[in-house]
Amino acid sequence: MGIPDHDFQLLTTCGDESEAALVRALLQADNIPCIVQGEQHRSMLGVVGAYIELRVLVPTGELEHARELLNSGARGEPPVGFAPAPDSDSEEAHCALHAQRATGTCQRCGTFLCASCTGASAGICEDCAERNDSGAGIQRGRKRKVIAWLILLFLFGPPFFLMLASTLNALLH
Repeated sequence: MGIPDHDFQLLTTCGDESEAALVRALLQADNIPCIVQGEQHRSMLGVVGAYIELRVLVPTGELEHARELLNSGARGEPPVGFAPAPDSDSEEAHCALHAQRATGTCQRCGTFLCASCTGASAGICEDCAERNDSGAGIQRGRKRKVIAWLILLFLFGPPFFLMLASTLNALLH
């Protein structure tokens, strides 16, 4: 997402990368551009980077709306597009996507499934079914193997061929 030229103001500071990612996702879901200042420096410095403050900046015109959005998240109100939370007094497991009573779990990742989940009859959640249909994991595995063989060939190929050539040369003479 490209960040247009705006006058940015400080919205909040974050304690770690996961908190900053959560704030960024909340803002971007509401189409509010944001910048997390210090994020790259923190990751580059490793252990020492924990001392760098992560500052979330938003355009001046969006500052009040972003504050309202963060405050609604702090009060526990679900963001737009998420299923409402199930009754907290209930001891039953609920589907995270549809907030209905769970009828089973995904065989791959363990996510609770409800009757409304599209892959519930097959015993896999919608995310796992999507990954299964795309075949991306198979292609990625093949690509990794090819790259690994090319690296091995590049590293050990020339010395191997030199040894083979000198051995053949010694046998022939």
